[in-house]
Amino acid sequence: MTLPAVPGDEYRHVRLRSLSDYEPDHAGTPPRRWSSLRPVTGPQLRLAPPPQPAGEPQVPPAALARVLRHVLEVLDGRRPAGQLRSLLPDDAFEGVLTRLRTTGPGCRHTLMSFHTCYPVPTAVEVTVVFDFRPPRGRGRVLAAAVRFELDADQWLCTFLRLLV
Repeated sequence: MTLPAVPGDEYRHVRLRSLSDYEPDHAGTPPRRWSSLRPVTGPQLRLAPPPQPAGEPQVPPAALARVLRHVLEVLDGRRPAGQLRSLLPDDAFEGVLTRLRTTGPGCRHTLMSFHTCYPVPTAVEVTVVFDFRPPRGRGRVLAAAVRFELDADQWLCTFLRLLV
């Protein structure tokens, strides 16, 4: 219903009321304010930046890229698959062998980018994006998820999943 700016006799039965919690009263009383400065009685959520490991060894990006490059060279057929046995856990090694069986010879995998994340000082998680070019047909962009953990001053790959 629309009301004119100056109501006539036909709208005298319409009465406008203010909402007490939201609008000031027309009598001139100050509006009731909501305060956020009340003391908190229950537990609070406090956001803090993650602790920075001081003096902890970090994985150099060159070491990550080296392992990832070895995996891609095996997938290309330029490196024997047995060389990955000492670099990867058994289930990741089997995943690479399965990928080798399904792609066939002549494929080209090119590392495009990788991004690192340090969830704890002794682990690094990596997301990898690579370009896949089969000998015939259209190429695709694929990804992989990798986790490295520190074990006795040596970074070991504990998880590798090719996302295809």
